[in-house]
Amino acid sequence: MGIGLSKPALDAGLITREAEPLLAFYVEVFGLERLDPLVLPNIGTIHKLAAGESILRVMVPETLPEPDEAESWSGRTGIRYLTLEVEDVAATVAALEAKGGQVVLPPFELRPGRFVSQATDPDGNMLEIGQG
Repeated sequence: MGIGLSKPALDAGLITREAEPLLAFYVEVFGLERLDPLVLPNIGTIHKLAAGESILRVMVPETLPEPDEAESWSGRTGIRYLTLEVEDVAATVAALEAKGGQVVLPPFELRPGRFVSQATDPDGNMLEIGQG
């Protein structure tokens, strides 16, 4: 058994060249709450969005990153997607398309009562949207 976590949540971080489109997307589509940003001199700015006890961090480093050249979201190792549980997959997908996201896999019933979709945020980060 591990030592244990000090809070019942996981935090995730996204690196971007421009924070505002991502911040607006996650606030307006998923209802995440903006928290005060953290400015780290000579490093960058970390914008924080609350999802319950979890925090989605959107960092703009001082030295802007180069675009990811991977052909597919699953073409590289490491953390490659976020899963977000919602009340209505179809409505969420419509909202995210209106806010600059793109549907990769339209909503479908994976198993009885479980609906899923795959989409990207405005930066191309892969999202798995689930319901039920």
